[in-house]
Amino acid sequence: MIAPISGPVDVIYEDSYILVVNKPPGIASLPAKAKSGKTMANLVKGYLLAKKENTTIHLVTRLDRNTSGLMVFAKTSYAHSLLDQILHSEDFQKFYLAMTYGQVKPESGLIDLPIGIDPNAFYMRNIDYQKGKPSRTIYETVENFPDASLLKLKLLTGRTHQIRVHLTAIGHPIIGDDMYSGKVDARINRQALHCYRLNIVHPVTKKLLNLRAPLPADMVMLKSVLRGEKNG
Repeated sequence: MIAPISGPVDVIYEDSYILVVNKPPGIASLPAKAKSGKTMANLVKGYLLAKKENTTIHLVTRLDRNTSGLMVFAKTSYAHSLLDQILHSEDFQKFYLAMTYGQVKPESGLIDLPIGIDPNAFYMRNIDYQKGKPSRTIYETVENFPDASLLKLKLLTGRTHQIRVHLTAIGHPIIGDDMYSGKVDARINRQALHCYRLNIVHPVTKKLLNLRAPLPADMVMLKSVLRGEKNG
């Protein structure tokens, strides 16, 4: 049972069918079996309760605890079902910004590598040609730094840790992603990954929603540090 918790919810879009919020880093999407505490689902339930609306949580998209950005909730099971039907289609496009170690070459492309569960750690994922599920990510370089890249990524599938695993697989893990890079980075205390844009054809009104969440402060600071390295 998800308990309502009152706290700040950064609402980017809301109508009677859909609620889109900007999730800060360091907070989980949903309560885990082993852990209790504040999650986005608890906060959204508290937000809806305060508005005297239906508080059943219908999570459409989730983000890792240390990924920030846009998350989609449906307000009814009907809206949830309609959104699920378009989730991995061109009617529901998800875009991310990531800062990676090293300059990515070529500067744009498609990463098409199957992802499965890491046999050595159930909470991690890896490239698995035998048992992995098809996984596709389009990337494009937005800016190069001396030893890093800022990438824009579009998800074509929705696997757990997909962007993190794909970028690691091509030799450019996300800065701050100690789980996949194997190193702690003093410049940011989480993976530099942010869901900054959603293009959704509203399943009821059919209107195109072009939703954006600004780059959070820690990634803005990291970007200036990476740029500053140019000048020594």
